[in-house]
Amino acid sequence: MRFSLLFLFFLLYSTVFAQVKLESEQDKDGNVTIYANNTEVIPYTLVVDFTTLMNLTSSGGRTVFAVVNPGRSIVARLKKTNANQGSSYNYSTKLYKGSYLDKSKEEPVYLIPVKEGQKVRMQPMTHVENVYKKESENTSYVGTAFYLEESTTICAPRKGIVSDMKMDTQQNGTNLSFNASDNFIEIYHDDGTFTKLIVLESGSEKVKIGDIVYPGQALASSSGEKYSSGRHVRMVQSRLNKVDREIRQELIPVKIFDGEKEVSSKQAVSELIASHPENLISKEMSKKELKRLESK
Repeated sequence: MRFSLLFLFFLLYSTVFAQVKLESEQDKDGNVTIYANNTEVIPYTLVVDFTTLMNLTSSGGRTVFAVVNPGRSIVARLKKTNANQGSSYNYSTKLYKGSYLDKSKEEPVYLIPVKEGQKVRMQPMTHVENVYKKESENTSYVGTAFYLEESTTICAPRKGIVSDMKMDTQQNGTNLSFNASDNFIEIYHDDGTFTKLIVLESGSEKVKIGDIVYPGQALASSSGEKYSSGRHVRMVQSRLNKVDREIRQELIPVKIFDGEKEVSSKQAVSELIASHPENLISKEMSKKELKRLESK
């Protein structure tokens, strides 16, 4: 009796999310390798929970936490336990923007996100729940706002890659306190943190998704003239953390350089003047980037 052996590739090809697709390959011994294809410009954290593993063992256990970088990468390997028995598997997935593994060796310092020499007032923001629920106060940290005397250029506070943006909303109404549709530019940093700059002038963007930006680089123009508090830009930093067996996105306060010293974004400061010192601009640059900067 003649047997023909068929190698089955891409046994599974399913859209997990728009950004990441999973596919699998099975070898001649029945072992399975699961891959992820990330079409975005930044990494994602993927959690794969194997609900069924019949005659297979997972290299990462029943629940796999994987950082999926742009391009194709291995998520999990499933080894067949008994060569003479059939096997099957099922799983569920969760996807989170960013890498939960990347960390800074030292706490980074952020520039005030406006053009150099601009005077601002810094005020930690109030939780949106406090706008709609008057019976109790939510004191959780949600970011900080920089209030402006006039329209100005909004700049990158740290080096990173533009990971998301929305810049097509025209502000309507008057005396606004919160608008969920405000324009924003999001930057992803190498240490796994995000910076989101919100309340920007429609159509004023000077960058696009995928661009590498440097501290002090112009991103867009300020807005907020229809807010009761006047022109301002909101700055929010966040990162992923693994807590027990869960991935959570947390909003974090950061250190901000005010031209002379470092202050916490949790502080209220009546007057700050933006400064873009060369040592902070170059701090996260590669040798190649530094040479390019020095040649200008």
